[in-house]
Amino acid sequence: MAEKAKKPFYKKWWVWGIVLLIVIIGISTGDNEESDTTVAGTSDEQEMETETVVDEQGNTAEEVDGSAADETDELEESTEPVVEEETNDGATIESGTYIVGEEIPAGEYLVFSNGMAYIESSSDSTGSLESIIFNDNLMGDAHSYVTVKDGEYFKLQGGYMYPVNEAPSVIPEDGVYEDGMYKVGQDIPAGEYKVLLNHNAAAGMGYLEVSSDSSHQLGSIVTNELAQADMYITVSEGQYLKLQDLTIETE
Repeated sequence: MAEKAKKPFYKKWWVWGIVLLIVIIGISTGDNEESDTTVAGTSDEQEMETETVVDEQGNTAEEVDGSAADETDELEESTEPVVEEETNDGATIESGTYIVGEEIPAGEYLVFSNGMAYIESSSDSTGSLESIIFNDNLMGDAHSYVTVKDGEYFKLQGGYMYPVNEAPSVIPEDGVYEDGMYKVGQDIPAGEYKVLLNHNAAAGMGYLEVSSDSSHQLGSIVTNELAQADMYITVSEGQYLKLQDLTIETE
């Protein structure tokens, strides 16, 4: 019997095409899987590295968190309102009207001006001129001693005062005594002094007064004078020397 003739090779080209296509698809699929694996692996490695960094530097991270917390605490502390310390020790008496013996004790006080102060002691609260026991004006940085008694109404405007035994010193550090009232033997030594008229004195005159006490009564005045030029004055222990637009230089 005659052998069957073999079909030409080219008749089966589509088979090889299918095989080739399968191979190509398989290779492509393999590459994609490898790519996916690689990507997934990279992600896992990154996660592992991240976890490793966290594990290895966990303490550091905690320290950073702690520092951040500390900084936050410091920031909160720094933003809290600053409360100034009280400078009033309870001795300072501010402007106002006080009943002596009820609201402030009777006795001697040292009054300071805040630029222009007014002091007045009255026998009652009627506001009449007849009720005024004494009054005075303090200009600039002047100061004055006052003595008030039980039942009087003492008015202070534009200044503040202290009980005399709790008051700050009025002795000038440079030895130059300017406007104010000074207690002889305490603020200024007893003796003779040359009193200088200030060049900028109002109306070209100054006022000098020596008193036996700080009651501001006419009967307490030892001597007083409107000084129109330099002059001399002698003061004794326990007296009060008042200067207005006048200066005494002791050094």
